[in-house]
Amino acid sequence: MGRRELLERAAHVAALWGFAVVLPLLGVLGGRPEYFATHGSSGGDILVLAFWVAIAVPALLGGVEWLAGLVSPAAAWALQLGYVAALVAAIVLQLVPFDAWLPVLGLAAVAGGAAAVTYARAERARSLLTILSPAPLAFVAVFLLLSDVSPLVLGDTEEVRAAESSPIAPVVVVIFDEFPVHSLMGADGRVDARRFPSFARLAGDATWFRDTASVEQDTPYAVPAILDGRFPRRERLPVAADHAQNIFSLLGPRYQLHVREDATALCAPSLCAAASDDSFGERIGSLSGDAGLAYAHLVLPGRLERELPAVERKWRELDGRADHAGAVAETRRVPRESKRHRYLRLHANLAAGRPRRFEEFLEEIHGGSRPRLHVIHVLLPHMPFQYLPSGRRYRRSPREDLAGLDGRPGYGIPFLVRQSYQRHLLQLGATDRLLGRLLDRLRAVGIYDRALVAVVADHGISFRVGHDRRLVRAANVEDIAPVPFFIKAPGQRRGRISEKPLRTIDVLPTLADVLGVRIPWHVDGRSGFASTVEAQRQRRMVSKKFRHTYPVDTPSYERERRAALERKLRLFGADTYAFGPRPDLLGDRVAELAPPPLREVRAMVSGAERYRQVDPGSGFVPTHVAGRIVPASPGGGRVVAVALNGTVAATGLTFTLAGSHGEQFSVMVPERALRHGANRVRVVVLGAPH
Repeated sequence: MGRRELLERAAHVAALWGFAVVLPLLGVLGGRPEYFATHGSSGGDILVLAFWVAIAVPALLGGVEWLAGLVSPAAAWALQLGYVAALVAAIVLQLVPFDAWLPVLGLAAVAGGAAAVTYARAERARSLLTILSPAPLAFVAVFLLLSDVSPLVLGDTEEVRAAESSPIAPVVVVIFDEFPVHSLMGADGRVDARRFPSFARLAGDATWFRDTASVEQDTPYAVPAILDGRFPRRERLPVAADHAQNIFSLLGPRYQLHVREDATALCAPSLCAAASDDSFGERIGSLSGDAGLAYAHLVLPGRLERELPAVERKWRELDGRADHAGAVAETRRVPRESKRHRYLRLHANLAAGRPRRFEEFLEEIHGGSRPRLHVIHVLLPHMPFQYLPSGRRYRRSPREDLAGLDGRPGYGIPFLVRQSYQRHLLQLGATDRLLGRLLDRLRAVGIYDRALVAVVADHGISFRVGHDRRLVRAANVEDIAPVPFFIKAPGQRRGRISEKPLRTIDVLPTLADVLGVRIPWHVDGRSGFASTVEAQRQRRMVSKKFRHTYPVDTPSYERERRAALERKLRLFGADTYAFGPRPDLLGDRVAELAPPPLREVRAMVSGAERYRQVDPGSGFVPTHVAGRIVPASPGGGRVVAVALNGTVAATGLTFTLAGSHGEQFSVMVPERALRHGANRVRVVVLGAPH
């Protein structure tokens, strides 16, 4: 063959290839940008695939024919006719709507043979194909510049992803623990931006469902209810096998999963195994392989199409059907975690490293076009209380002795109960700091605007004399039921507050609603954006071991919920550290105190050596000042003032612990009152409060 003849034949094959392959394949892909997003494809990857499909393959076919022509011109001509027949047959297969595979294949074969004969005998047919030879390039141009994939190619991804409610939006879900919503709130009912600036920042971009109630008081039941949208059941453990249908099996076929669970094990290892970013060659290979298999699904008649291997999971998004059944099956095969193993893991996670684990989670959040589901359940601001708003610790270990009676049921010393509340708020400040790190990370990697961000808590905590902090009763349900729930939709830039009465089982349906994803199993919850939620005021919270339920939609509940906020504001309205019987003394010099200190008593400070060399850079700051008074006054009740470097920093009341005859004190001082290096601590007893 001469050069001109070879080019003409290649042009004819390219024209037919364009209509048989390029047009249908790029036409489908052009309407589904999430297909490329799930492969983590860059704009360069998409360009390579488009030109490979439109140009490289026809060029390869022409090269094969050229080699055949070196051996025999007749062989080359026969190969050319074979190309024409096969490509026309492929076009006919896409045009014929019949499902019976044998007649359809027969019709396509006849059409292909007739086309080859016509091509061989009719000059006009060959001239028409010459005219149509630029068609593949035109199809590629439309795909790259005018289709829904264009923003991915041109780099304008932020606007398209923020505007669409589609599976390509990154999803970030944070579940906090022991977190009543009124701990966040100021006197105006909004987030207290002075104490909790990061929550206020999120609220400025998100919808805050301010009347959200938990359905369970215990984490092993409360967290699964958030992640699967169902009421808890006593017989179900917080493991994947007992909650096979959950957010991970729902989005796992669409998303790469990045999950950290501190107290549950709901994500099957097969779904949550960390996946590394593929190399360029691996991405192109995956794209090409999926595209080839998908083209076969597009072309072949129904019965033969069903015999093909299932399309790789990323391709299934082309028709919006994810393989939930496969993900659920994988989840159900996970061995059940024993109760003892779960108990040990939970308490090991409480013991140390909670902020560090959260920050490690943040380091694994990356940008790019591949959609990822990031889920973390962190045991914060859950007790044991040991963190300050700066992130530093005032207890070297949560096992360190502390006269705060943490978690002891029925403790009856009012000052210590209120001090535990104070320490909860300080630890919530540390939690706010971590949330700020998350928001900064999402912005730094370029996904904040287009991400769905949800922040919720599993249940609250109560600080009332004579009541357990977590055992829900009619007298404390207003503390344990209300939890925060914020959701920032992709592209949302304006905050709003919704008073719809939600439950934590509504979290997953709300996320799915924003994403436009159908939940393929029955859920008890409803989307917070659905109109039917307004009438859904039948919320109840389950007590320990499912023995009792307490309604949370009664007039008394609403009244007590407002009273709980007012109580918090009375105790800590001006300054969390001003909590104490004599806030009027703060900032006074010890020498000027009135009345003067009692001279016949002494205060013995525990761990006094810690104040000889304070180093905030170590991560530990001794802001908890505790000890005993000698001689003791049984029962306590005397006012103590703690002075740092000559200035009163905090006040407290002495007390006598159950079973003891001594007199003790326990006071939290502001971190700002301590200086680097040596500090002089003086605790003076002032007598009975006014």
